[in-house]
Amino acid sequence: MRHWMFLLILVTVLPIGAQTSETADTPKTEKRGKNIFTKARDLLIWYLDYYDYDTAYIAPPKHYYTFMMQHSSNFEQYTIRSIGNKRQTLRFAPDHSYRLGAYFGWRGLFLGASVNLNDLFSERNGTNKRTEYFINLYGNKIGADFFYRRTGNDFKIRHTNGFLHNNTDYNFKGADFSGLKVRAMGFNVYYVFNNNHFSYPAAYAQSTVQKISRGTMVAGFSWSRHHLDFNHQLLPDEIRTELSDDLKFKQVKYLDFNINLGYAFNWVFADNWLLAVALTPAIAYKASRITTERHTYNQQFHNINLDFITRTGIVYNNNHFFAGASAVAHIYQYYQKNFALTDNFGVLNIYAGFNFGLRKK
Repeated sequence: MRHWMFLLILVTVLPIGAQTSETADTPKTEKRGKNIFTKARDLLIWYLDYYDYDTAYIAPPKHYYTFMMQHSSNFEQYTIRSIGNKRQTLRFAPDHSYRLGAYFGWRGLFLGASVNLNDLFSERNGTNKRTEYFINLYGNKIGADFFYRRTGNDFKIRHTNGFLHNNTDYNFKGADFSGLKVRAMGFNVYYVFNNNHFSYPAAYAQSTVQKISRGTMVAGFSWSRHHLDFNHQLLPDEIRTELSDDLKFKQVKYLDFNINLGYAFNWVFADNWLLAVALTPAIAYKASRITTERHTYNQQFHNINLDFITRTGIVYNNNHFFAGASAVAHIYQYYQKNFALTDNFGVLNIYAGFNFGLRKK
């Protein structure tokens, strides 16, 4: 069964070719609506076409339009640990999901559709649907990430530790587990300090070309909301009977507020080739609501928790044709007195395309 995912588009992406003249009888509300629409469009174009940088280091785009084919692989992993007297670890992850899509771009914004290859070739009946949206906006000075995720019930046990069966020949790795469901959404907004010589779009949006290697500090703010349901009764008997009371929770909800500061580097190692790496640690504050078998209670965490956002990419771009791969990963860590949760998720993209519609000089 095919599952189509439509990626963004924000405002109108095509400039208006012809404008009708307004008469004195045009309603004021209609004029106001057109003015707001025009201002929004102009603001978007200004954001996408803002080239306040040194062209000796960064080559501006030469074309308006782009066509691209892209293969995307989404990944996620959840690790829960008891950190009291009875130390145990459980790690869950589904099989990776794979998508293949075609996209049309205008000034660095893309609209397209992708087909879920898992649905085409899997024998599953389609009851374990997941929803995942990742939107990354790469401006030369300011950028943003948005995500929304709702998992299916197709997790597998990937690792266990602290149980008696770990000392035997029995291995639960790869066993199905339908007792975990997660919903999460959030955003990250950041500022690039050395924007005169460093280009995020060159590495991740292919709208510019980095000509000379340079790095920069990156600072930003993130907010996210996480909702995790866990039914330990569905674990294999050998694990469930030994499970620490600290891991017998039903639900965890938490809000994450963080301030992040990191470093990014673009390495031009050959003509038209770029290798990019960025690591952004974050100091996070979390407010949570936990439901166990006996109690529901709220907790405010005043200790310092570290979250991370990482980016890496490699691309060939001669301003006409481009190809490459990029990955963005989020790592969220949640702690309480006797329990810890680590949530890793992200997306890997492999793409190739070409630019057309030469810009006027």
